[in-house]
Amino acid sequence: MRPALTDHTVSPADWMSAIDGSRLLSALTLPGSHDTCAYTVDDRLARTQHATLDDQLHHGVRVLDIRCRHVRDRFAIHHGGISLDLTFDDVVRTCAQFLALHCGECIVMSVKDEWPARDCARAFAATFEWYVERHADVRWHLASGRPRLEAARGSIVLLRRFASEAPLGIDLTVWPENATFDIDVAPAPFTIQDEFRVPVPTSIAYKWRAIDSLLNLAPALCDERWVINFCSGTGMAAAPVVVACGDTRHRGIHEQLAERLAARPEPRGTLMLDFCDWQDWRLVDALIDCNWSR
Repeated sequence: MRPALTDHTVSPADWMSAIDGSRLLSALTLPGSHDTCAYTVDDRLARTQHATLDDQLHHGVRVLDIRCRHVRDRFAIHHGGISLDLTFDDVVRTCAQFLALHCGECIVMSVKDEWPARDCARAFAATFEWYVERHADVRWHLASGRPRLEAARGSIVLLRRFASEAPLGIDLTVWPENATFDIDVAPAPFTIQDEFRVPVPTSIAYKWRAIDSLLNLAPALCDERWVINFCSGTGMAAAPVVVACGDTRHRGIHEQLAERLAARPEPRGTLMLDFCDWQDWRLVDALIDCNWSR
């Protein structure tokens, strides 16, 4: 019998430990959380999660979307211009504590320069490297290529969305706004769908088509490229919770994605979810199970 969350042979906190370490990390189906730390605000347009970072990790989320504002040579965690009352130290400590207890896992962390800096004497990249030195107990994977799981276990793999003069992690600085696009920088090519503008609830149908289109392509792409499919969206008349969960007249992304995964459990790449604890982590569990679909 193959390992699976649905037959209770794999724990969500340790699911990667059951995966062959020779597999490329990018070839796995990875549950991720969009704007991971935006669970600390009550603003309907800003909130994208309910579960804390620690809960997300223990329930199987392995790709984090961490957005920082550079303030006085430190990183404050932000959602756009909104402070989330967390620091990068908070994020790294939580990840370190999790990896210390679950050494067969790894965490992929997208780190983005989210908002204009204030009162800084050094570049964003220099402060990031200061954090790497500051948290000497944390192992970072800062190579530029797509790692195999065995090389990434116990570490945080950096997806870099900030400028750096020196090589540092996997370079995703070429990231157009509200688009589906390819990044063909060797040795880590990417295909990414991040069409986040959903002005009104009727636009959820367009967003779903963008997600579904990349879901169709993912099985053929995942061995050659890192596929990242953002399932999140927002607009002034369609808050993230409406896009994800729907309302009385519109089906949300989560319901449609759950049906799609149940009908065709196959490799899907990385999927970035809002409100990833929806229906007792149903989508995260389904995505993890896709890793045994071949």
